[in-house]
Amino acid sequence: MAKKIIFIHGRAQKPSKQALRDLWFKAVAHGLERDFGVKGRKLFDGVAKDFVYYGDLSNAFLDVPEEDPKSRYDALETLKSYSKSQFSKSTYKRVSRAGFLKEALADTFSAALGKLHLAESLITSVAPDMAHYWNEESYFGSDVRNRLTPVLRSAFDNEDDLLLVSHSLGTMISFDNLWKFSHYGEYRQEYGASKKVDLFVTLGSPLGDENVRARLKGSSNKGFRKYPTNIKRWCNIAAEDDYISHDSKIRNDYKEMLKLGILGGGLKDIYPIYNLNVRNGKSNPHSSIGYLIHPKFSELVHEWLGT
Repeated sequence: MAKKIIFIHGRAQKPSKQALRDLWFKAVAHGLERDFGVKGRKLFDGVAKDFVYYGDLSNAFLDVPEEDPKSRYDALETLKSYSKSQFSKSTYKRVSRAGFLKEALADTFSAALGKLHLAESLITSVAPDMAHYWNEESYFGSDVRNRLTPVLRSAFDNEDDLLLVSHSLGTMISFDNLWKFSHYGEYRQEYGASKKVDLFVTLGSPLGDENVRARLKGSSNKGFRKYPTNIKRWCNIAAEDDYISHDSKIRNDYKEMLKLGILGGGLKDIYPIYNLNVRNGKSNPHSSIGYLIHPKFSELVHEWLGT
């Protein structure tokens, strides 16, 4: 038994596993040292960590090469130059003047478009790997879920005190995996509700969107069978102008989990935060490292590491 953090990344073209893991860990470590000193960073350095990677599968589906990580490292260096107090609306207004990588796409996943049967085609054009995740004629969804499944299973078997951090599409993969462990016959008896994630943190998540919720594992079920039963506490963090997490508050969407007593530690939305990431001259409020280095995320991780 040990404290362990499991990280899983999001959608789109990715660099190598080594580079992406390095970027994520450096972003988290810097935020902790910035806000809590060397002791805060050492807590993170000393904890067991797993980084779940499926970028090779995404790159293959998108038919793109492994990304050169240089622009991501450059963006991280800029993010590291900000003090805690600079993660503010005024700073965000300044950095976002350069324009957005995905400007004006907040309605891509909107319920209104879904009712007009247009949402899936728009998701396919803007976030094709996210739409492909739902394609039952493809192995993509099961393959990316299977990158997380054995890692979660090992942590559950070891009875680890577990923090699960996921971003973007990774939040859907995490939710579906947790549902499987709660309800699939091959997992339910051994894991079910007896093995739990201590803290589930979702960053830039589409889980609040009506069209996404309708495609999650268990979505057609009622009561307990609709939801994962193995999460103690859930915290969702959404950035201003993040087009993927445009439905930024999910507590209202999953309030039944609270009524059923599934989330004993509660469900909290942290919104808005200001994601200051700028890459290749464009503001990207959906950026993973912009979330991971943010003081609100650092505070959550430090609190968890210290308990």
